[in-house]
Amino acid sequence: MVAKIIVGTDEKGFVYPKVQERTDICPICKNRIADVANLDYKVKNKKGNFLGTYDHYIIVSQKFKDFCEENHYEGLEFIQLPKSPMFYYFIVHNIYELDYKESLFLNYRDCCGSYDETVITPRYCKQDFYMDTDDFICRSEYRFASFSNKSYLTVVGLETADKLKKAGFKNIYFTNVYRPTNDL
Repeated sequence: MVAKIIVGTDEKGFVYPKVQERTDICPICKNRIADVANLDYKVKNKKGNFLGTYDHYIIVSQKFKDFCEENHYEGLEFIQLPKSPMFYYFIVHNIYELDYKESLFLNYRDCCGSYDETVITPRYCKQDFYMDTDDFICRSEYRFASFSNKSYLTVVGLETADKLKKAGFKNIYFTNVYRPTNDL
């Protein structure tokens, strides 16, 4: 095992309840192609620290933001929600190279360079990919799920996962990422 994919608890809402309101999707095929914060959004689940909305935006608490800043993680962006001032849109910029051989990329769109659906979460990193630390927060190269409700996978190092557990974060779940063997 070399890393973990992190998933949070349900936020119980859409950041953009109506597709026609969305500026984060391709106007032709309606696939999500950007991360555009809706500053009018109000968080419903105020007990969570790492929340996923129905349209796959990640929202984090002040506690999670403080944790990231105390640990000096790079490549992270926090956009404060004015109507929920202790919560932030969470955007990760650094890429962790996963092996997508088992993933399915369905219906490529020339209009925006995306796929309608990307399914089956990768279980392995790329064979020749190495990080010089086990303490990081990165993201996948591709967005997963379907159409306008896709998002990047958030990948954390093993040390980061341990720190999150020790810091007492609840309702954060992990899926293992392995290094492939020569047999794959």
